[in-house]
Amino acid sequence: MESYADRLVKSIDEKGNPCIVGLDPRLDQMPDFSISEDKHCSEAVSSSITEYHRTIIDAVRDIVPGLKLQIAFYEQYGLAGMEAFYETVRYAKKNGLIVIVDAKRNDIASTAQAYASAFLGRSSIFGNDEPIIDADCMTVSPYLGRDSIEPFVDACARYGKGIFILAKTSNPGSADLQDLEAGKERKRIYLHVAGMVNAYADKLIGSSGYSSIGAVVGATFPEEAKALRRLMPKSIFLVPGYGAQGGTALSAAACFNKDGYGAVVSASRILTYGFAKDTTKKQFIEGVRSRTEAMAKDIKEAIGAKG
Repeated sequence: MESYADRLVKSIDEKGNPCIVGLDPRLDQMPDFSISEDKHCSEAVSSSITEYHRTIIDAVRDIVPGLKLQIAFYEQYGLAGMEAFYETVRYAKKNGLIVIVDAKRNDIASTAQAYASAFLGRSSIFGNDEPIIDADCMTVSPYLGRDSIEPFVDACARYGKGIFILAKTSNPGSADLQDLEAGKERKRIYLHVAGMVNAYADKLIGSSGYSSIGAVVGATFPEEAKALRRLMPKSIFLVPGYGAQGGTALSAAACFNKDGYGAVVSASRILTYGFAKDTTKKQFIEGVRSRTEAMAKDIKEAIGAKG
């Protein structure tokens, strides 16, 4: 069974860039072409989001290796939003894209097992083990400790999936906890997390030389990213914060190894929103493609300049 890390690296090679398009449905900001005429039923919510994201996937499937679905933006629309989430996951996988679910889940070990089964593995349904969401990868919080991480690591090993563990996130408030000094060495908490990630990563290294156990490291903190890169040489980083949050291509490049691999850079709003309500489907596809190609060029040039 091919590992998640190997599938991701292969897809990066095929598409020629490490950029990921983020999907976070916002009904009030979508162009009218995707909005169902009947705006007063849950089916309209589901069909509108599904149409919008299918159009984005059609626009970028030959450009990028994968997508990052922020599940909270689906959950805010209730069952209709979750129906659209499932349809988007299926359509993305049908089109050969890596699917990363940004869920930031975790809990005590038994509950973590349920999360791992739902997102990455299989759940027992009347005696049969069935895939539920069947994502390729998901984001995971480390703050309940090692026993809460292990069910996700086990699912990665068993099903060829991956996780990104929150290390140094892109938001300004990350410093409130992640930058605190702790332990006998008085190291910052995100450095302790890096040690945890690296211990698990060593167990799941694929033929690409990279592990399916990765970390979330924001493009908004390049100096911290450099330190984390040294501490987790075999982990792939999920890099949010490029664009709308103020991260640049050069700051994102700090997350990559000298071989040009080791990270995927995610952007959402700057690629898929900001279009006029009367934008046609054709204009939307052209706009999303143009923005995504510009991002890929920007990131590739920054990685190349880093050397």
